[in-house]
Amino acid sequence: IEGVPREEVCCCRGDDPRDQNASERFDHVVIPVDSAMAKRWLSLNKKNRPISNTVVNRYVSDMAHGRWQFAGDPIRFDSMGNLLDGQHRLTALSRVPGVTVPFLVLRGLDHESQTVMDQGHKRTPGQQLALTGLKNSNAVAAAVKVYLMWQGGILFRDVKLKGQITTAVIEEFATERPDLISKFNAMYSSILKNDARPSIAGAAALKFLDLDDAAAVEFFHLLATGAGHQGDPIVALDQRLRRMRRERRVEPDRDVLSFFILAWNAWRDGKSMTKFQRPHGGAWNATTFPVPR
Repeated sequence: IEGVPREEVCCCRGDDPRDQNASERFDHVVIPVDSAMAKRWLSLNKKNRPISNTVVNRYVSDMAHGRWQFAGDPIRFDSMGNLLDGQHRLTALSRVPGVTVPFLVLRGLDHESQTVMDQGHKRTPGQQLALTGLKNSNAVAAAVKVYLMWQGGILFRDVKLKGQITTAVIEEFATERPDLISKFNAMYSSILKNDARPSIAGAAALKFLDLDDAAAVEFFHLLATGAGHQGDPIVALDQRLRRMRRERRVEPDRDVLSFFILAWNAWRDGKSMTKFQRPHGGAWNATTFPVPR
């Protein structure tokens, strides 16, 4: 296999006494791989599962922005030099010229071992954040993902692009904005007490907290308690969300998010509101979508 010289290989000597030839059959080495080498290795990909472009695009985003972390997951080849595992990582790297990524390369496996690869359960973004000790990690991860899709304009584009919001991107945001995440967690119980999906309400909360944290706390407290009078924008929002739940209506995420923003803006401006108007044409886009203030 090009780029994996035999003389630089660190052999894995088996602990199982029944496999006395393990050191002769298997070897591994960590080497830097660039896009050109990735393309050449992909030519050894004779039989594998179909490529998921969503997964590849997620890896491309992390590699291109320096978020890819070496975790020891191997690129695996059989004893004949055929690629068994790693096609998504290599495909992604092949699309990022100028980037070099270290990979652990394992050679000499039986070809049949491919049938039992990738059977583990991948960590969710929430589980990954939980490892850092973050409270309400699942809710934070879900809210941050919708928030970043909103801020990046992905809510109005091909839904497949949501794969760009990777676990690494979510973790990076949570790490870089501990103040915002702390405020989110402080009002977490209020965020849950309405009939919107927690990820949508959470995304709105993140944005409102960033604009005016005291106002955001009051807004979600009033929404949670149902306080107010007819014509109050928060009451109108509460009624709309309740009606959606009662009628089991499924609205697009961007529409539900727009209800929060329209109510927030009207409440902040001291205006009355009894219903929510969609833009001319009936669907929000990146140009017409309301901007919270």
